[in-house]
Amino acid sequence: MLSLSMNCVQLKHLSSAIRSISNRRPVSKPTVSLSVLETPSHQCRDFKKFKQILSQIVFTGFIKDTFVAKRLLQFSTRDLPFIHVDYSYQIFNVIENPDASIYNIMMMAYVRRNYPHRAIHFYKLMLRRNVDPNVHTYPFLVEACAIRESKFEGKQMHNHVLKLGFDTDVDVRSTFVDMYADCCMPGTALTVFNEGPVMVSFVWYSLLEGIWRWGDVQSAAYIYNLMPEKDTIASTLMIYNYWFCGEFEEHKRLLNEIPENDTVSLSAVLYKFQGGFYQRYEDAFEIFKDMHAKGIRIDELVVDAVLLCCINLTKVHEDVEMTGKLIHSLVVKIGIECDVELQHRLICIYSKCGQILSAQNLFNAACWLNKSSWYHMLDAYAECTLDENVKALFESMPQNIRSSCRMTMILYYCEHGCFSESLVLVQEMVRSGNRLDDNAWYKIILLLPCRFGALDLGKCIHSYLIKNGYDDAECSALSRMYKKLTGKRGFE
Repeated sequence: MLSLSMNCVQLKHLSSAIRSISNRRPVSKPTVSLSVLETPSHQCRDFKKFKQILSQIVFTGFIKDTFVAKRLLQFSTRDLPFIHVDYSYQIFNVIENPDASIYNIMMMAYVRRNYPHRAIHFYKLMLRRNVDPNVHTYPFLVEACAIRESKFEGKQMHNHVLKLGFDTDVDVRSTFVDMYADCCMPGTALTVFNEGPVMVSFVWYSLLEGIWRWGDVQSAAYIYNLMPEKDTIASTLMIYNYWFCGEFEEHKRLLNEIPENDTVSLSAVLYKFQGGFYQRYEDAFEIFKDMHAKGIRIDELVVDAVLLCCINLTKVHEDVEMTGKLIHSLVVKIGIECDVELQHRLICIYSKCGQILSAQNLFNAACWLNKSSWYHMLDAYAECTLDENVKALFESMPQNIRSSCRMTMILYYCEHGCFSESLVLVQEMVRSGNRLDDNAWYKIILLLPCRFGALDLGKCIHSYLIKNGYDDAECSALSRMYKKLTGKRGFE
């Protein structure tokens, strides 16, 4: 709210400054150099400096000059976080008779600043003022339609382009193909694609993935075969598509076409299969085993991809532990055991499989530990009986990691009947000054007052939540606490 009010004050200052000088004539001798607008990262680093530049341009009367105002507008719409797009709009409003290029600057800014709906509105304003669009107008607008997934507005833009004759422009057609693919209209995207010359590179990927999502393997193969350069991204997508659709011969053919020393492409295939959207971990294992059987060189990228499969399979496969050990042996054999990320993956696998000693050995030998390694080691220890190693590990954590693991320790202490230790951690969380989310308080209420019968503590928590303006998300936990401890649903 404070930052919003400050923006309003700054915007009011800008608007009034421009209005106050809008009718003045420029002085004969300028006091500002336009070169300052060429290098914003060096010349303008905060809003105060921007106001100085603006004030000079307004004071000299150059704000009435279309060329200068356009340059200032371009400057203000660059990626400068301290200049809000509304300031650019105020500058736009004082430009006399803006042409299509000036409207384009504003529409591009709205799209880049994540206001696609404003870009569409600006286009309508442009048409109402009888300003003719140019060929550079539509790529930004089509991108705005794609972001909004608005098929209707996208089709309207396409009709306007056809009417104005801009459909022969490769960039314009490319953005329409990309938009139709993003809006799940692969048939229309393919039609536009076939109407002219070869598109720019990004369109091939959009069209290939859009057609694949629609389930048209033949059309996807058609696009893939037309691609002038079949890089790793396109090949990986098609390898997976063929596998998923049961076209195993084509899948194997493309896989065999990857050179044996191209571990980047091979690891990309494995990453694709184990990715969160696909989750075909066993299939990735099969590809890895086939690679290893053929003697294909294995590097860090390949091992990392297959270790991710192991991590995701620990919940459903009992033999993952053995697979993890085999991969660990392979890592040592090929001499990449010092790779930091691989160490973290192995710590995660061993800790998830309950192999605490193996995980601990890797943990102690690691030259650098990330948050995931600390968390998985703590989680592995916490699965065991009450142990001083858990407390020692928790207290040895870096402060920023320790604070994010407090809830794990509260749960651990509660499960082992350690009320005092749990309460100390809750007090630390409150004193830290970080506002806890509703889910955290829900857990705390159920873990401490409810489990240990601590009604007074429950009432203190209830008062604290009311005092600090928390929502009613904790009401269900508080109701359960009062009902369990008093038979009532609120304060006695």
